[in-house]
Amino acid sequence: MTENTYISDALEGNDNKDRLDTEVKKVLSDKTVLAWILKYTTAEFKRYSIERIKTCIEGTPEVGTHPLNPKSKHKDKHANKSPKNYKSSQSPEAITGSDTVDKVPGEGQVYYDIRFYAVTPTKERIKLILNVEAQKALSLKYDLVTRGIFYAARMISAQKGTEFTKSNYDDIKKVYSIWICVEVPRNIEYTITSYRMDKKVLFGNPRRRFRYDLMEVVMICLGREETANTGTKLHGMLSTLLSRKLTPKEKEKHLATEYDFETSTELEGELKQMCNYSDLIEEKGIEKGKLSTLIALVQDGLLSVEEAAKRAELTVEDFKKLLTN
Repeated sequence: MTENTYISDALEGNDNKDRLDTEVKKVLSDKTVLAWILKYTTAEFKRYSIERIKTCIEGTPEVGTHPLNPKSKHKDKHANKSPKNYKSSQSPEAITGSDTVDKVPGEGQVYYDIRFYAVTPTKERIKLILNVEAQKALSLKYDLVTRGIFYAARMISAQKGTEFTKSNYDDIKKVYSIWICVEVPRNIEYTITSYRMDKKVLFGNPRRRFRYDLMEVVMICLGREETANTGTKLHGMLSTLLSRKLTPKEKEKHLATEYDFETSTELEGELKQMCNYSDLIEEKGIEKGKLSTLIALVQDGLLSVEEAAKRAELTVEDFKKLLTN
């Protein structure tokens, strides 16, 4: 188990959880951070420099601040703003845009942590739709990979009416759902795993090529800070960025010297805010072990949510949020 990470605290749940969670997402949405993630998780960007990849990220990545139903008449700020020299066969009435919130009938809302567009620097100028999620644990009540597949599938289906219209399915853009997992078993610490569609010929020798590489789920597993050097440079960068052992100034120094970061004033501010909210959470004094025990008792039906919330010094609403994470 990894305890010394900001994401762990952000997803642990307490009175300041929402604010800290927002700060973590803002830090991860920095274009330099996203460029590092793209380089190590996507085939389309792996051979390019971080600086080159940064120029391929469109606009400002959205951090759960634009609630938009796929069927809504509201257009987002990226609508009809395709990158220069980008070619598409979509019909004129198609609207280019992205939603940070998708509504699924009967299942409420699905919130994306970070969602953005990127266009490859190749001659074909392939457009990708990506989302990045921060997750405390890999093992929940369900397999996290299946949740990633659901997110990717929603990003595919939500393109109807935004990236393509009618039956122009060839205009579907490839999607990536990328997950940063903090607390993982030691045998998968500091790994990166991709899950994607593949072709298997069951009979014959088909010579025609079809386009099916349209969705991919990637799991980036971190781990204990002291073993971060066993992973890739991406693992090292994320561990530095999210470390609780380093001060904001120390982080800036490591990011600049070891990962060639040109830390922006905005990112510096977000790092400080993240530290401030983390300190507030520590001052709250909720013992993590006690909280985990209370959650387990409620899940086993041995304790009511109201009583557990009282013992944890949380509101019932906040405690219920812990149960769904």
